[in-house]
Amino acid sequence: MKKTKVMSMLTLVLFLGAGFLACDNVKDSDLQETATQIISSNQDAVGISVSVTDHVATLSGTVEDEAAKRKVESSVMAVEGIKSVVNNIRVVPPPPVYVEPVVEKKSDQLIVATRKGKLNVHNKPGEQEHVIAVVDHGETLTLVEKTSDNWWRIRTESGMEGFCYSPYLEEQ
Repeated sequence: MKKTKVMSMLTLVLFLGAGFLACDNVKDSDLQETATQIISSNQDAVGISVSVTDHVATLSGTVEDEAAKRKVESSVMAVEGIKSVVNNIRVVPPPPVYVEPVVEKKSDQLIVATRKGKLNVHNKPGEQEHVIAVVDHGETLTLVEKTSDNWWRIRTESGMEGFCYSPYLEEQ
C-alpha cells in the first residue's frame, strides 16, 4: 500500500516536472508570434504590440476603453506557455465627434418696402452716390451682403448689383 502511494506520488511529480520542462522548451519568439496573431484578430486591438521575454508577455499601445484593454490581456494570458502579462496598454478615448449644428439659413430674398413706391440702387453705399437703377415697391431683390446697418448690397431681378438703404427692405 505504501509502495503504491510512493509510486503514485513519484509518477505525479514526473508528470508535473515534464509539463514545466515542456513549457520552458517553447521559445519566446513562438509565444510572441502566437500572441501577435491573437491580437491581430481583435478589432479593438489595432496598434497593440506584444513582446515576450522569459515567457512574460508585455503589451503596449493604446485602446479606446478599459474593456478592450482587459480583453487583449486575457486573450494573451490564455496562450499556453505565457506565465504572466505586463499590461502597458494606455486607454485613450476617441476624440468627441463634433456635429455641425443645423442652422436654418434665412432666405436671401428681400422685398422693396418703400412708402413712395420706388427705391434707388446706388453704385456705393450712401445717398450721395451714383444711382444705377430704380426698383419698384414690392419688387423682389436678392441680398448679397449686409455691408452695414443702413446699406445692403443687393442684386436686382435683372442681375445688376448695387447698394440700397436697408430700412426700405424687408427680409422674407
